[in-house]
Amino acid sequence: MAKRSEDHEYLQTVPRPVAAMAKSYPPGYAGYLHSHTRSQFLYAASGSMRLTMDLGCWIVPPKRAVWLPAGYLHQTGSIGQLEMSTLYIDPAVDVVVLPKAPRMLRVSSLLHELVLRVVRMPIEYDEDGQDGQIVKSLLGEIDWTPIHPVSLPSLRDGRLQRMEQSLLGNPGDASTVEQWAARFDMSPRTLTRLVRKETELTFQTWRDQIRTFVAIPMLTEGKPLVEIAELLGYDTAWAFTAMFKRVTGKLPSQYASA
Repeated sequence: MAKRSEDHEYLQTVPRPVAAMAKSYPPGYAGYLHSHTRSQFLYAASGSMRLTMDLGCWIVPPKRAVWLPAGYLHQTGSIGQLEMSTLYIDPAVDVVVLPKAPRMLRVSSLLHELVLRVVRMPIEYDEDGQDGQIVKSLLGEIDWTPIHPVSLPSLRDGRLQRMEQSLLGNPGDASTVEQWAARFDMSPRTLTRLVRKETELTFQTWRDQIRTFVAIPMLTEGKPLVEIAELLGYDTAWAFTAMFKRVTGKLPSQYASA
């Protein structure tokens, strides 16, 4: 039987341009900060991924992927049950010019099938045979056009970190800047300035991004807009839709089917 492995350290050493594995993660898996000597193609085959790095925190919906260059520090977690396929790609591979910075990518139906096929192949596949041709086809099928991810900025201030965690857990919280400032024993003006300094956003825009971040996994799972709107504190699905389009530039239905 062909050897399979979930040991990502071992897969960095495989004498092939691409090494692949599939792994399941339970809901709420937090992960840990790490990097790899190879570049990485992370694919959320089902479920939503949460990726934290110096660029902020990205949410990766099902059927989308993230590209990470070799040596890039990141932390991968799950929101719901996550089925993830990972390709570790030798940075010296000469099939394509690999991007130098992280990016979110679309995954075509053909690329989806190719990823699943490569994951099932022997790790030390025959480069001169059919398996080698499949790997080349996979690399050629990747569309490197980046998708603008819905992300949350990296926060340094502990008060804003606590605020973010509270809003992620209860996105329908409609507390005002004045109410939040009182909880932190500071003036509303000081809190407003702190939010702007840390996020480069207004308080309302930052809260809208957090709500959008929470909404995306529910949209991709097919939850009705009315239910999502209620959970996020909106009186109507229309009000939620208007906010979502303001943040992402797309209607919820367009984002879920993109």
